[in-house]
Parts: sequence; C-alpha cells; structure tokens
Amino acid sequence: MKNIAKIALLILLALSVGSCKKFLEKEPIGKVGKQVLFEDVNGAKLALMGSYKSMLDYYRNEFGMYGDVASDNLVNVPANNVYMPEQFNFSSTAEDEASGAGHIWLDIYETLNNVNNLINAIPELKAKFPGSTGELDALQAQALVLRAICHLDLSKVFSQPYTFTADGSHMGIPLLLKTPNPGQQVPRNTMKETYDQIIKDISDAIPVLKIYGNTDQALISYQAALGLLSRVYLYQGNWTQSLANADLVINDKAYALATASSYKTVFTAYPLSSSSPKVEILFQLSAQGQDKYGATDINTIFSSFSAARYKASAKLLGLFDANDIRKKDMFSVNSTKSITKKYADSISTVPNPFTIKVIRLSEVYLNRAEANWNLGKYDDAAKDLQIISQRAHPNKTITIIYSSAADLYKQIADERNRELCFEGHRLIDLVRRKENLQRGNDCNSTVCSLNYPNDKFVLPITTKELDANKAMKQNPGYN
Repeated sequence: MKNIAKIALLILLALSVGSCKKFLEKEPIGKVGKQVLFEDVNGAKLALMGSYKSMLDYYRNEFGMYGDVASDNLVNVPANNVYMPEQFNFSSTAEDEASGAGHIWLDIYETLNNVNNLINAIPELKAKFPGSTGELDALQAQALVLRAICHLDLSKVFSQPYTFTADGSHMGIPLLLKTPNPGQQVPRNTMKETYDQIIKDISDAIPVLKIYGNTDQALISYQAALGLLSRVYLYQGNWTQSLANADLVINDKAYALATASSYKTVFTAYPLSSSSPKVEILFQLSAQGQDKYGATDINTIFSSFSAARYKASAKLLGLFDANDIRKKDMFSVNSTKSITKKYADSISTVPNPFTIKVIRLSEVYLNRAEANWNLGKYDDAAKDLQIISQRAHPNKTITIIYSSAADLYKQIADERNRELCFEGHRLIDLVRRKENLQRGNDCNSTVCSLNYPNDKFVLPITTKELDANKAMKQNPGYN
C-alpha cells in the first residue's frame, strides 16, 4: 500500500470524456504527467473535474458511510453480512489497511494530492495565459475549498474533535499543501494548525467565488463555501463566526429551503432547479451519467431494498412523529426493515440520479440554531428550529416550546439528526458535542455504548503508513 508521500498524480475524468479524446490520447488515464496535464487551461479544467470525481469516490465509499455506521442511527440487517464491521463494532486496528481505516486515509489523500497539483500549477498558467486569469482564479478558488474539505474530512475520522483540548493542541492530521516527494517524512500537525489552514483556504476562496460564481450545484459556489465555513466554525466552537457565515448564506437568498412538497425531489432529481433561487443543495457530488453502482457503494449499502447491509435503528425511527414527511417520504419500509431513500437504489431498473449531498441549506439553518443557543440567544435558536420542523410538518402549526436551555439544546440536536441522518454527520456531531454514544435496545453491534472521551472515536493510522513514514504518530489506544 502506498503511503501519503508516494501517492502518484491520479486524474479521474468524470465529465465530458468524449470531448477530450485528443487530450487523453497523449497518455493513459492515471499516467498523465503533470507537465502534460497542466500545459494549458483546458488541462487545469480537466484536473479540477478529476478532483471532483475523486472526492465523489471517497464519499460514495467508506468515508461517506462512516459517520452513520459507527453511530446509534443504524443496525445491521441480519440477513446480510456486516459491511465495515471494524467501524460498526469499534474493532479497528492499525493493520486494517485493506479495510475502512486504510481506504479512507488513502482515498482522501489521493484526492488531496490531485487538488494540490492543480493549485500549485495555477501561478505558472496565469503567467503563460494572462488572458485567462479570471478563469484560472475561479478554478483555483474551487480547488482551495476542495482542499479544505479533504483536510476537514480527514480530521473528522483520524483526530479527536477540535475542542478535545482547550487550545486545539492535540494531534490533527498531516497538512499537505503540495504533493510530498517519495520517501519524504510527513508529521502530523496540531488540530489548531489543521483548522487554521482549513479556514484560510475557504476564506481565500470566498472573494473570488463571489465574483466568479457557479450556478451548478455540483460545483463549489460562493454560498457553498460560506456554508462550509459555518460548519467548520461550529465544529471549532467559534459560535460567533459560525452564526455570521450562516447569516451570509441565508440572507443572500440565492438558495431557498425545499418546500414540503419538493423535499423528496431533493434526493431524487438532478438538476434540481434551473430557476433562482436554487433549491436546498449548496454543494453535491454528482455521478450524473454513470449508471453503475457497486455492491459496496453507499447506494447499495444504505438504499437497496434487497441488498442493504444497514437499516434505521429503532432509536432513530423513534425520533420522528407519524406526520413527519421525512419519515413518510424518506424511508422504504417492509415488515423487517426501514432503509433510507436518500440515495439511488442500485437495484432499481430506473435508478435515481447518483448524487451525494455535501452541504444543504437545512444544515446551515441548524448550524445557526446551535450557534445561537451557545451564544445564549435561545429565542433565535428556536426560530430556526421551528423553520426546519415546520417544513417537515406541513399539515399542522409547529410551535417550539422549551422548559429550559437544556431542553431546547436537546430539541436542536434531535432535529439535526432527523434532518441529516444517513448523510455522514451523526457520530461526528455526538463526539464534537462531547456526548456519549448509546445505541438502542436493538443494537446488534459488539459495542452498544461508548463514553466520551474515548480513543475509539477516531480510527487508527495504518501500520504501513507508520512504517513508511517515521515522522507519523499513532492515535492513542492503537499502539
């Protein structure tokens, strides 16, 4: 297995392959040298599309499922073998290079190296093609946000949350701003350094994205960057900045929440809208035109009625009342299981478009609610909570009543899980809020509870990485 200092440039072309035939004939895909790839602006465009495709690949596989598989949201479907058993049972070891821990590490760093190669090629391309400066700035801005997402995603899996220490001085992940040389020793940065770079990349991109805005929801836009920054600050515990960035997205009015009647189509239609404002999705990864889903894709594991490995736990289903459209419209139910409809069913003869939601406007409202709560603005927090809950209950009037600050906080947390379940958030939300994991009575994992803090809330660095990279330190509890 390659370590992060040996990952080669990997260009995976997701869109318009036919129109790029002459370019592809120069060298086989996967062996395109950087000098060839970045010889013109078209090559930079192809590299960006390859980076989006590479990110889609890690979201459709173990990383995209990890936050729910390792949470209290799911139980294994007894008739089918457990998928990602090490993560479901909290039994990961440093030798798991060929399973979840190893795949997540390698796949995200491959995407990160693709993005870095593009970012570092932009200055030379600007000098070579001064008439394309604006276009290249727009490509670079998208790539900066993709780099921030990679670093954030890695930190969610391999590092304790930012607030694990008071100053973020605990181990984060190796920050890569360029592809390491073969054999280069790459240490881990602190969590503060990790977040500082994430925030810098998104902040540097935002002014450019505001000028050169994207309207395709499968590309990074100005609003998507702001929404992601709201999430980053929420994870960091910087409530003021999380609130400020959420306000910028919501008040911009370029995007609107899906209505109750259109909610289901958020997950079943692409493109969502050609009108303004756009509906719900700030940024999604799209495999439009790719009709084949694998046996271990998120579609099959979570949404195939016959082949799903996981179903909703009784604890999760118990959060929804009978009138909640998210329960009525977003689950497929039979006598033995209830599975999500948030992904295309790989078994269907007419599969839904394959899209994975990275950030939705609903999350931004919930970010703002939680930030307001932490700032003591309870009535403002309740207003955002009411907006999300009312949309889910179109046939009755929702009023948020809370007996205490703690009661309101629990309502916000429960609403977040109702809205974002099966989208990779649950374990990350539990851990960053310093809550215990308590699975329900139908738990069929070997581990049904874990108290915070816990070494098992992060995955190990693989032995192969440690052997190849002596500067790397293992996570506690895996030595």
